[in-house]
Amino acid sequence: MKKICLRIGIILVLIAIIAVGGLLVKSKTYKPQNPIATIQIEGYEKPIKIELDPQSAPNAVANFVKLVNNGYYTNFKMSIESNRLLGDESMQMAKLSNIVENPAEDYVYGIKGDFIVNGYDNLKKHKKGVVTMERDDYSYFGYTEEGYNSANCNFCILTEDLESYDGYYAAFGEIVEGMDVLDAIAATRVEESEDENSSESGEVDISGTETSSDETSSDSEETSESGETSDSEETEDDVNTITISSITVDTFGIDYGLPETVNYEETINKVNEQYSNLFGGDTAVTTEE
Repeated sequence: MKKICLRIGIILVLIAIIAVGGLLVKSKTYKPQNPIATIQIEGYEKPIKIELDPQSAPNAVANFVKLVNNGYYTNFKMSIESNRLLGDESMQMAKLSNIVENPAEDYVYGIKGDFIVNGYDNLKKHKKGVVTMERDDYSYFGYTEEGYNSANCNFCILTEDLESYDGYYAAFGEIVEGMDVLDAIAATRVEESEDENSSESGEVDISGTETSSDETSSDSEETSESGETSDSEETEDDVNTITISSITVDTFGIDYGLPETVNYEETINKVNEQYSNLFGGDTAVTTEE
């Protein structure tokens, strides 16, 4: 009887050791569920779902989650480019108050860029369906690092591979559902006419921006006497443009906190000073509303 009890005791101890060992292994290998963003686009019934990647780009994910939860991307417009859906660059830029409640000082911010050349171990490749942060390049003016940390709220969704972005831009997620929606949107892109392409020399004229009298009269013909834009001009503005009606994100109970930020307005002031010294005037970049 004692031998039987001893054997049962040994068996129970072994079961307990195995169970505890299994829990320890599970705790070390457990990977929390990554957040899932659901993007609803006007005119498309099916949404696009994106799995965010906080391991690769913690700043970009934290920033995106905060802006989404604060409703920043409601009615957000994006242009259909040849290789990506790109946030409307003419939109108002996000301020610190869009991600922080009652900040002591409010200004247009930039986030620290989560990519290799900026010291972050982000190995995510810019493949079709990947979501990445857009930023500025100020290396020409001697502010390379400032350009690395200039991403704000503008993001893009790649409609084809873009290897030139690898290591230089913060890829922070990828499509897990709705790739067919992305393909459908990309297929609606209207290419520029040959006349429009032939008028572009590929060079930027920074010597002046004056408008000729012919251009002025042409513009005035497209505008009604009441000052309203003509229907044809409104239609042209809508070409290659989509509108995100809403974005929601499920973080599965995880708080990703705040991104590491810098003062973007200070950067723009420095760049504009350099630009003025070189060319006169200011750049087209502005943080004003």
